[in-house]
Amino acid sequence: MPRNLRWIFMPVLLMALVVGFGAQAGDVVLTNNSGTTSTRWFISGEPTLVMTGFDLQGKGVSLPTRLDKVSINVRRAMPGNPVEVVVYQDADGGSPQNATLIKRQTVDITTTGVYTVTFDAPVSVTQRFLWVGFYLPVDFEFFADTAGSSVLTYWAWTPGTVFDLNNLASARTFGPADGSAPVNINMQGNARITAELITGSGTSTPGTTDPDLITQIVGDPNTNLDPLVRYRECRSVAYDNDDVVLTYRDSLDFYCKVVPGFLSPATPEGYVRRGLLFDVFVFGAPAGAEFIEFPVTHCINANEDIRGSAVLGVAYGAPRQWEILPSVRFNNRICAEVKRMGFMSIFTVE
Repeated sequence: MPRNLRWIFMPVLLMALVVGFGAQAGDVVLTNNSGTTSTRWFISGEPTLVMTGFDLQGKGVSLPTRLDKVSINVRRAMPGNPVEVVVYQDADGGSPQNATLIKRQTVDITTTGVYTVTFDAPVSVTQRFLWVGFYLPVDFEFFADTAGSSVLTYWAWTPGTVFDLNNLASARTFGPADGSAPVNINMQGNARITAELITGSGTSTPGTTDPDLITQIVGDPNTNLDPLVRYRECRSVAYDNDDVVLTYRDSLDFYCKVVPGFLSPATPEGYVRRGLLFDVFVFGAPAGAEFIEFPVTHCINANEDIRGSAVLGVAYGAPRQWEILPSVRFNNRICAEVKRMGFMSIFTVE
């Protein structure tokens, strides 16, 4: 069964951006997390299922849709102890006790941080409510958000043994993490579990067929963007101040200026550079003014006509060359995890 340990801090934008990217990545990331802090939970006594539910209609997803990736944020893995990844769908909402199992996969989680499971083939989802869960072994530790309602995170276990994942009603203890019986645990937030959908909504420019081009993923529009701080001289560019304060103990100083567009290196094949050219640099980094050890989220505002397909690029090196970064859009902001400073700009696929 679950146990709570202690409070820690974790930047919300980092959590939103570390979900896996790639040529076959989905275009909608589902998350119920909205806070910037996390609490740590661990499993004791017997294997325990923790799962999070998503109202697809409430998130604007049309059915049918396809699920290709799920993730959990790991504090302490238990290598060699199998973890069962399960996906259920439910038509009527409320308790998922009668939900139908549509995917089950056994994995060995050996690393900490955001662990992403990519299914061999996308899972078809035809019902409104989607539940993503991880049946975790004893001593496994994971993170939960500390904001929002806990009614969409559920616990399930049977004292001293395992239960049948094909039938959630077979669990002796089953219920939400909102403090109510029979679980009687209030998480005061949600497990940091996410899901990635292929909706077919198309985030790249129509007609694009090159699978090697990086295209945009749409993030949850309700994500808390309060940690973003705009640069004084580059008002459309912002960075995640929590990354600086919490990860680097406020030891880095970031600066940005607008530079003439003719200074830009050659645009990468398949892309078109859009808007202003920014030069971002940092003081206080051990490796110098270009490279930092841990990424700091940066976001650039995109105009309405391109925001649906925009991605963020960084140019660095000598001579500087562009690298297109895996990018997530939050409303009009295009965000990416940045480890190398240099020129920054917005791109779209040709």
